[in-house]
Amino acid sequence: MFDSEKSFDSSLSGLGNFSTYLDKDPLSSSPTVSSLQQLPSLNTPVDNAGNTLATARAVGTLTATQSFSDWVGSVDTNDYYKFNVGTQSNFSLSLTGLSADADVELLNSSGIRIAISQNCGTTSESITRQLSAGTYYARVYPYSGDTTYGLSLNATAVAPVDNAGNTLATARNVGTLTATQSFSDWVGSADIDDYYSFNVTTPSNVNLNLTGLSADVDLYLLNSSGTVISSSIYGTTSESITSQLSAGTYYARVNRYSGDTTYGLSLNATEVTPTPTPTPTPTDWYTQNLVDAQIITLTRSLATDGNLSRNDMISIFRDAKDGGVIDASELTDLRTLVSNSTRFTMADSVKVLSNKIANSDVANTRSGFGNLFAGSSDTQMENLIGKWFLGTDRPDADYAYQYVSGSLFQNGLSANDVYQGAVGDCYYVATLASIAQEKPDYIQNMFTDNGDNTFTVRFYRNGVADYVTVDRYLPTNLSGRAAYAGWGGSSYTSTTNELWVALAEKAYAQLAESGWSRSSTSNNSYADIEGGWMSSVISQVAGLGTSSSEAVNMTQTQLINLVNSNQVLTVGFVDAADNTLGVVNGHAYTITAYNATNGTFHLRNPWGTRDVDVTWSQLVSLRGVMVWSNT
Repeated sequence: MFDSEKSFDSSLSGLGNFSTYLDKDPLSSSPTVSSLQQLPSLNTPVDNAGNTLATARAVGTLTATQSFSDWVGSVDTNDYYKFNVGTQSNFSLSLTGLSADADVELLNSSGIRIAISQNCGTTSESITRQLSAGTYYARVYPYSGDTTYGLSLNATAVAPVDNAGNTLATARNVGTLTATQSFSDWVGSADIDDYYSFNVTTPSNVNLNLTGLSADVDLYLLNSSGTVISSSIYGTTSESITSQLSAGTYYARVNRYSGDTTYGLSLNATEVTPTPTPTPTPTDWYTQNLVDAQIITLTRSLATDGNLSRNDMISIFRDAKDGGVIDASELTDLRTLVSNSTRFTMADSVKVLSNKIANSDVANTRSGFGNLFAGSSDTQMENLIGKWFLGTDRPDADYAYQYVSGSLFQNGLSANDVYQGAVGDCYYVATLASIAQEKPDYIQNMFTDNGDNTFTVRFYRNGVADYVTVDRYLPTNLSGRAAYAGWGGSSYTSTTNELWVALAEKAYAQLAESGWSRSSTSNNSYADIEGGWMSSVISQVAGLGTSSSEAVNMTQTQLINLVNSNQVLTVGFVDAADNTLGVVNGHAYTITAYNATNGTFHLRNPWGTRDVDVTWSQLVSLRGVMVWSNT
């Protein structure tokens, strides 16, 4: 990926493995490319592996192939490697690069041989076995002569039997929930999703609990059409969902986010007892399900239209600050309202943002505000409201913020709205330019104008919508113009400014703090969105699947067809240093057109200047890497 326009890991499917570091800021005229250097070989063999079980080289837990180089011979007759297998796994070992006869053994934790490979002469050795979880050793030893060698170890987890379906259509049928039902299963790299279908015959309070996790797994409650009703996505901690459901068919989806793990899933439905009439005195949903008197009264009043809006939820959150503290009853009520969002036809963005306040989000901790708890102060509550609903927790920037006039859009959308500023995010803004040209409705639907000079901005995490809120304050330079993504070139006071690109960039910087769109340690900062790759932006902004290919691995006709479609289409250059065509190395472009008359493709530079027209053969010679949406 482009890293701060400074580093780029271009390990792309179908392109081979290569590592290149890029340094390119639009304000710099001297892009540089440097390659990872191999360590020089040593003239004298050094023994990096222990010569006994007790001194064996510790490899750790095998999760992917690990390779080692060493030497055995007359003065080093044993090399031991100690490794662990976390779960039942298919294990393979290979010993290669021999110039003399050497053999290899697989030993258990007590040093007892499990398997051996002792081919004659310099023939490579290999062992393949299925291993249970535990500690093992590999022993390399000479049969005759002295030789260097290469040893590789690999373990691939064996997926347990899958008792749950992997799609809605093949979901495990639980039947009608009348009491708690529990299931044990597994999700991981070989089984990403487990689906369970169940019915409730009367309005019921349904509880879903996911426990026993050793990896990051998420839990979703879906309606009969597969639409998400509620979710719980809190890492390796247990997940739970509580929701009141009408009679019908529903699904529980257990989704692997990272790693492999077994799990326990319990489903429970408790019928909501109809209110008896005429006695006792009828009670409504609010008194049955909420505790705090003020929240009951306010929520009942706000929901008379059947909806809890963004402004309604802000009012309810602020009501919970009475007395300067959010007590346990108020906190429980807030979480109950969020978990019953469908009852109030709550907009998806309002539900998601309310959940970040009432429950948790990684960004709450990283920002220093902290997650809400019984005893939280009114100041903490106001900080969280400001962060998620008002956009007041702005990204760290090297420039001062100013309130910017203008409109979200001016005279429609186009790729030419995009001007990259003093942050190295060409991969992001070049992709925005292509989406604006090919699928402008995706950009329009990305924003919700809240009518109070704030905008809710939608992104996608694994196809599920996530949201942040931004205000009109943007970083400006000393002349009062855009410091980062441009808004049309005018001063921040101009009413002709077009804000969507700058606000989308600001929203992406805020989103980074939630720990999934960028690295898990990212902060709310423009610096933390420097460097990246276009495929991530296509999936995170448009929610679309992506493909990529180096020009040499595709045809000119394929690229022409992509240009003539409405698919998002970008190109990145990582091996184009010192070219004479004007292509900036370590940089991303939008492919906007093909000229059949002269056979050139138009590459739009997100800087807004230095566009380039290149032929197919020039694209191939520049080793351009095309990235596009699948639809």
